[in-house]
Amino acid sequence: MSSAPPQPHKIDWSLTTLLVVQALTLFVAVPLVTEDPSLHILLDLCHLAYALVCVAALARHRVVQVVLLSTLLLLIVGPEIGRRLLVNLDATTSSALRHDLIQIAAFAFNMGVTLLVARHVFGPGRVTGHRVRGAVLLYLNIASVFGIVFTAILSHWPGALVMSGGAALGPESSGRTALLTYFSLSTLTTTGYGDVVPVLPLARSLANLEAVMGQLFPATLLARIVALHLEHSKEE
Repeated sequence: MSSAPPQPHKIDWSLTTLLVVQALTLFVAVPLVTEDPSLHILLDLCHLAYALVCVAALARHRVVQVVLLSTLLLLIVGPEIGRRLLVNLDATTSSALRHDLIQIAAFAFNMGVTLLVARHVFGPGRVTGHRVRGAVLLYLNIASVFGIVFTAILSHWPGALVMSGGAALGPESSGRTALLTYFSLSTLTTTGYGDVVPVLPLARSLANLEAVMGQLFPATLLARIVALHLEHSKEE
């Protein structure tokens, strides 16, 4: 079953709103939680606002809306539920299973939102400032998705990424999440400070893929926006 198609102006404003929320998440909430874990509610609120905007303005199908809300709920309450359900397992196994579950939910949530945003940014219609901001949002979402993948790799192969001096990254925590988000953004923008180094071949390949996407995305975006603008001008 599908709901009524969202209005164009509603979609446009939702793209701008999502960009603001994503920027707050990546550049404010994640670093603050690293410094003070008690502020984790700020990160949860950002995720909640993000999901609600997507469900209200971008997702047309009920199934998509339910999936987005379900994965968000799992991200927020999953650790506590997992702790209660896996109480009979040893601490190491329980922690690993909970962490894998959260990573899968985070990946599904971010990929779903990224695909929704891409459909509206690169779809037909007038090119507006909101759609351009939606493209910036898409760029940040790519970094977020790769950050989740790097976190998953590091969870199963602790030496996959190391600090420049060869020191291993710290145990799983908000601090490591922030560090891998930083690494992902640095890789996507090809800044490459070199303080975090991929060692595992799979991690290196993914870093290369992200860097290539970071280079190709602006060119692809520009070409698509120009094409849409010319198409709309001809129709007028």
